[in-house]
Formats: sequence, C-alpha cells, structure tokens
Amino acid sequence: MPVIKIIVPNSCQPLAIDNQQPLFRSRQPIMAPTMNITFDPSLDEVDLFTTPRGSFDDRCDQNHHREHRHQPHHTRIIDSDHPALLGSLTPPIDCPPTKILNFSPGPTNLPPAVESAIQSRCFPAMEEKRLGSMALSHRSPEFECILKRTLAVTRQVMEIPPEYEILFTQGGGHGQFAAIPMNLCPTGSESATYVVNGTWSNRAVEEAKKYCRPHVISAMEEDGRCTSFPSLERIQSEIDPNSAFLYVCSNETVNGLELHRLLPRLACGVPLVVDASSDFTSKPIAWRESNIGVLFACASKNIGHPGVTMVVVRKDLLGRANPFTPGVFNYQTNIMADNVWNTIPTFNVDVVGIVMEWIMENGGVHSMERTSIAKSNLMYDMIGDSNGFYGTPVKAESGYRSRMNVPFCVAGGDDRLTDLFLVECWERGIVGLRTVTPFSKSIYLRASLYHGVAYEEVVVLTNFMKEFAAKHTAVEQDSAVVEQQAGVVTPTDSPLFRPAPASPLIQQALYGMDLCLSNSRDLDQINKLSSSPDTVNDPSLTWPKNLKVNQYSRVTDMFAPPPTNLGPAPPALR
Repeated sequence: MPVIKIIVPNSCQPLAIDNQQPLFRSRQPIMAPTMNITFDPSLDEVDLFTTPRGSFDDRCDQNHHREHRHQPHHTRIIDSDHPALLGSLTPPIDCPPTKILNFSPGPTNLPPAVESAIQSRCFPAMEEKRLGSMALSHRSPEFECILKRTLAVTRQVMEIPPEYEILFTQGGGHGQFAAIPMNLCPTGSESATYVVNGTWSNRAVEEAKKYCRPHVISAMEEDGRCTSFPSLERIQSEIDPNSAFLYVCSNETVNGLELHRLLPRLACGVPLVVDASSDFTSKPIAWRESNIGVLFACASKNIGHPGVTMVVVRKDLLGRANPFTPGVFNYQTNIMADNVWNTIPTFNVDVVGIVMEWIMENGGVHSMERTSIAKSNLMYDMIGDSNGFYGTPVKAESGYRSRMNVPFCVAGGDDRLTDLFLVECWERGIVGLRTVTPFSKSIYLRASLYHGVAYEEVVVLTNFMKEFAAKHTAVEQDSAVVEQQAGVVTPTDSPLFRPAPASPLIQQALYGMDLCLSNSRDLDQINKLSSSPDTVNDPSLTWPKNLKVNQYSRVTDMFAPPPTNLGPAPPALR
C-alpha cells in the first residue's frame, strides 16, 4: 500500500491531519494509518515524496538527503523557495566543481585572465607604494594615463574611425534611452524611427516618448513575442525619412535575437543608433558602411563591470542637444571636458581597458566572433538534436539566433521539469540560467555566452542537458509503469482520497489540481500557519522557519491547527 513519508526537521511542533488530533507531541516517530512521519535533526527543510511503506525506514539521515537530490522528477518535490528558483548564484558548498559556471545575462564573470590582471593592477600590494584605480582622483595624472590607454586600445580593437568620439558615461542603458533623443532632437518635436524587435528596444521607445516623437517599426507578433527582425526592405519602406535617427538593438538578450551584421546605409541617409550593450566586442562593426551615428554599450556583459557605459558618437552629431539635457547626459559637454566633466568611474574605466587588452592579445574582435559562433553552435545543435525535449523560440532559418543569449525551454515549458532542471544545475555549480528580472516569468531559460564563459564551460552545460533529457525522456515514455514502481500515490488507489472530509489543498499539492484556488479562506489559514514570525506567544500557531510552504509540497495544508486545550502557552520563542 503506497503511503507518504515525511522527513520532518527536529524542531517541528505538534501536527494534525485533516482536522484530526495531533499525530505526535514528542520527537518520537509515530505511524499514522496512511502516513509515515519521522524526525531527522540533520535536515534543514521538508522533503515530501512518495514511497512504498517501510522501504526507507532506516535511511532517514544525511546520506538519504543527498541521494534524494537525484530522485526522478515525479518523486521529488521542489520547494518554491529553493535558492535555485529564486535566482541564487551561490551553489551548495558540496557541489562537485571547483569553479562556478556562471551563465547569467549580466552582470557576469570576466575571463579569468582579465580577473587576474584586475587583481594585480587595480589592487596593488602595500609594498608597491602606488594607488589602484579605485583610489585615484579622476583628475590625477595617473588616471589620465589609464583613461588615455583605455581610449586608445578601445579604438584599436574595435577599429573606430577618427571622426568618432568615445565617452564613458553613467546611468546604464536606461540612461542612454533618454540621452539619445535628448542629444539628437533639439526641440523634442522631431521624429525618430525605432525598430522594436524585443524587450529592450521596446523599453527604449517608452523612454523616448518623453523627448521626441517615436515612429515604430515593430517585429512584435500577436502574442507579444519577437522571434525575427524586420526585413531591410520593410525598414526602407516604413522609415520616416525625416527621422533624426533610426534606432536598433543589435542583440535582444531576453528574446535571443541578434543582428550579426548591422544594417547598411539607408537611402534616406538617416543615421543609425545602436544599442550594442550585450554584443559589443563580439563581432566587427562597419562604422561608416552602416552610417552609425551613435553606438552605446553597457560594460557589464562583455567589456567590464557594471557602473560605466561606453558611448561612441560621430562628431557631426554633436551640438544638437535639447537645452534641458542634463550635463551628465550631454555628449558635447563631456567631450569638451575630456571625459571628466564629473567624477568618472575610475576603476570601471580601468577594467574596460584591461578587457580590451585581453581581446587584442587573444586575436582581436574577429577571434572573439569565431569563439562566440562555436559556443552558441554547441547550444543550438544540442537543442536541435534533443528530439523536442528542449526548444528555442528563434528558428535557425531566420538568421537572427543570438550568439550571446540562447533561450531554451525544458519539455515544452513543463514547470516541474524546469524547476528540477534548475535545481540540479545549481547543485552542480551551474548558475544564472534563470535570474530575477523586472519582466514576467517566461517558460524560457537563458544561457548567456559572453566572453567570461569559456567554450569548455558550454560543453559542461550541454553535456548535463543531454544527460537530463535522456533521463527524463525515458521516464516520460512509460510514466504509468514508473509511477507504479516508485509507489506514487494516484487518485484511484490512494486512501487519502477516500476518507471524508478530504482537503482539496491536499489534492492540489499531490496532483497539481486547481481545486482550491477559489477558496481564499483556506489559503488565508495556510498563510497564518506559515507566517513564522520572530516571536510568538503560542508555538502551535506557526511553523518553524525551516519548514517551507510552497506550491509544490504545501505540506502545511495537511495539518490543521491543533486543539486549544493544550494547556498554558509556553514562553515566547525566537
């Protein structure tokens, strides 16, 4: 007879099931008719899983807890508060690799050689008797040398023509969403054409509405997705020829769309403005052939640490700023002040210079592009060979698959498998595939393959993805047999569903049924039971902090508040 077994932390309070009397009031295991409840002082959280009666009687220890990590998805309940599902980038201390593999969309790692150079150059030892860039005045001769070196090597690596100026600004990409129209639209009534092919270009339009009249050429589909880029012919035909500029985002990190080569010069002569925050230095740029007026790139993807944004502006576009443009955003003001009109982020500029030197020493931007192609091909080929277990929204034939950010879903977006995938990655030191964003949760995870991610690290990720797919494809092929062998409780054979009254929340916890969503009273009761305040007068009215309530296990719904005749309340607990 299948039963449910719960390994309960040693600090647990008296529990009751379906309005019954508490099952126990001590730390001794007690067998209920359909449940086996055991205390384990070594566990930090609740593990809820199904198992045949008695098969784990002697395994309630830390070794079981570790083995339990690799149970098939249908026998492992993932806490919604699990660090991996909250975007944690710190894996467990006992994860196998010696290095965390960080696939975050940014900020993210820099190449190890760059990080080593930063350590030695920017943080000198005391006996060196010099200051690192973090401690230098932005107007000191020492920092002036750093700034000049960074500007020179950037111009060399990216082959920036002499008719362009290079600025180091603050405010990130969002700052440039405002600075672009403020600098190029002097009255605010000018038109500007925006190609919307994803999340960031759409955000740029919303900000630009304050400072100009945006004309939008959208690649948005009816369901709100973006999986392609408008054709050159469409842009040529729909652009407002009187636009002050044509705005594009060359790599949409959220949507996984990339222009591998920028648009050629348009017949109308409108200058191109490019948000290259996530793909700058990953491929060459045709500055003159594409008629680039302004290009900007946040540092925290491929060229440095967050806190500085590089802006490359053509000199003939200077002097057009709206009079209300703040000085920190006014391109001409900052160029005339040699990049130090205000306090420039000295350390960040130094790091950008170190990254540029690393690129030059490793074959230049063309070598970076070859590596980016190789890394992204590993991912896309693995997805294509997974027989549909993994999917990606951008079709190969579109020609716009991003080399920087590869979105992919697990089993068509199955929530349980996706969460299990993230947790098992986290346990192996693979992080950053789903991070906290201001956007709604998508079925797609993202592997970001910036310069800080080595080819070998992508091999590790793809090998794990193959292993995960093979394991869970086999499980799904005959799920009924697997569930029977594993002792999974089903609605037809579970005694939990025969007695009355049966809690609808138990059914939802076990089978994912939406039977309780309309019953806010039940949910309020759970919230009260699981509030875990720092101090309580009656410990029976709350759970200990390490007992989680979540959309997977929802263990607390199995237990009703204990009777009120338990005697006087104990002293307040912390």
